Parts: sequence; structure tokens; C-alpha cells
Amino acid sequence: MADIRDEIKNYIKQEFPGSSGVDLEDVDLLEEEIVDSLGIFTLVSFIEDKFGVSIDPADINLDNFQNLDTITELVESRK
Repeated sequence: MADIRDEIKNYIKQEFPGSSGVDLEDVDLLEEEIVDSLGIFTLVSFIEDKFGVSIDPADINLDNFQNLDTITELVESRK
């Protein structure tokens, strides 16, 4: 689980300019405007490619992309 979380964290750090200088450990990615609605779809694409999982359209909601923990839990539930 830690590896998945670290991969997601590193991806967000690289691809989302709003994450620069932010400790992502306990931050609400949406509330802090690090990830927006378009960013969620970017993350979904990364997750599906990187981890070989399929994210159902019903799973693409704000609750599942709120922070590193919720995203990691989503990936784990699809493995």
C-alpha cells in the first residue's frame, strides 16, 4: 500500500503545479485546489496505466480523490 501511495504522491508532485512546496501527507487535494475536476481525470488515466486497474465512472467522485489516502484506497479496492 505504501508503494502505491508513494507513486501517486510522486505523480501529483510532478504533474500538478499547485503541489509545489506543499506537504501532501494530510492535505485535502481538492480543497487546496491542487487537483481540480480535470486533474481527477488525469489521475484516473495515470492510475489505470500505472497499476493496471480499471476505475468505474461511478468511482470518479470527490470523495475518492480527496487526499492520498482516499486515492490509495480506491486503487487497492480495484486490484
